[in-house]
Amino acid sequence: MTTFYLMRHGQADFSLADERRLQGAVRELVPLTSLGRLQVRAAIEPLRALEPECILASPITRSLQSAAMLSLALDLPLNVEFDLHEWVPDLTFTYDLEEVSHEAFREMQALGGEWPPGEKRNWEPRSSVRRRVGAVLERYLQHERVLVVCHSVVVIAMGGPALEPAEFWEYRYQTPGSKR
Repeated sequence: MTTFYLMRHGQADFSLADERRLQGAVRELVPLTSLGRLQVRAAIEPLRALEPECILASPITRSLQSAAMLSLALDLPLNVEFDLHEWVPDLTFTYDLEEVSHEAFREMQALGGEWPPGEKRNWEPRSSVRRRVGAVLERYLQHERVLVVCHSVVVIAMGGPALEPAEFWEYRYQTPGSKR
């Protein structure tokens, strides 16, 4: 059985995206804050003790920057996996304020993560996140321990808790259809 340590990235600086009125996926290009970098550094020793074999990262800047720091500190190979990207709060990719993302998140939470039967929303349902992330994890089942630097909604979609920046959660992968 493979154990994946799903880690939320360090704190990101979304004020930059709001100040520049960046739209859609371009909003995701913001870097970590100085606090975010400190949060990632603080996670190095606890993660080292887990002895991961490699690091997977979302291509989104805040996760990729966090993973790059960990890769250097832990001397581990880093693989960027597109489908580990953040939950999509607006499938039209036209939003330009963080509040739009927060409102979509509140609605998604209120609806249990899924669209009501027969309806569509602008946000990505949790089941979609779970499918795409599960497909990525399946490609790494030859490893015993893998660190995955991703996003809070990714962790939640996989059955985990809402993590604070640079916190991680242990996820033991089960093949589809097997009992936990």
